[in-house]
Amino acid sequence: METTVDKLEAMFLKSEADLEYIQKRLKLDFINHHAENGCPAEENPSVMLENLRDIKAKYTALSSHVKEITATQKDSMDCIRRNLGSIMELMQHFQQTTDVEVQPLTESEQESAELLGSTVALIPTAVTSSVGKNVQLQPLGGFSTLF
Repeated sequence: METTVDKLEAMFLKSEADLEYIQKRLKLDFINHHAENGCPAEENPSVMLENLRDIKAKYTALSSHVKEITATQKDSMDCIRRNLGSIMELMQHFQQTTDVEVQPLTESEQESAELLGSTVALIPTAVTSSVGKNVQLQPLGGFSTLF
């Protein structure tokens, strides 16, 4: 059994070597033929095939990078949405436990809320306390600078 496997392995190795020789021979023939006809090297089919292989390799690498970036971006946005949701729950709790009047969002804040697809409109930027004082709230964790 081992001798048969060894023979098959030798046959495959010889076939692979023969194919490599044929490939090199065809490439040399293409180069010589195009050189004799005065054609530029860019029109040589073997050069074109090599360029195509390089382009395919670069495309594959770029595709994998884009997939990684997309996954990271999705994870980041999910994290931002989760954190914003937690903040909104805290703000709702704050609104329910204190006597606050919620001021409407500005136009840019409204656009940000629409982009996030959330209920950011519930987060106040200014409140009026029961004493009648107007209190300006600071942005939470720099979220207003993200958008």
